Amino acid sequence: MTILLVEDDDATRSGIGKFLSRAGYRVVQAPDGSSALQLASGVGPEVSLALIDLRLPDMLGDELWRRLNRQIMGLRTLFISGHPPQFLPILPLHRQEVSFLPKPFELTDLDRSISDLLATR
Repeated sequence: MTILLVEDDDATRSGIGKFLSRAGYRVVQAPDGSSALQLASGVGPEVSLALIDLRLPDMLGDELWRRLNRQIMGLRTLFISGHPPQFLPILPLHRQEVSFLPKPFELTDLDRSISDLLATR
């Protein structure tokens, strides 16, 4: 399974990427929304899940999700953020294919959240 990891912090992106690779996922990584859209157009339907930081340098994560969802319908998405809830956009958490995990988080929580989302397919 392929995960699109979109995180602007290099150390966080690298650490999560290594963890996911060791867990058996193919991971494609992007530091911003524009790069993620380019990657998604190349990998397309191979992407099983997008892991998106909500505060990216070039767009908010919910905007990226809307744009990705036009390319890959029903894309499973796990949003992450370390910002307080009052500073976050309203997320479509009523959808079974969308979830949110606040930073900082344990890698076991990340693994569980991804497994739960992938089980909804």
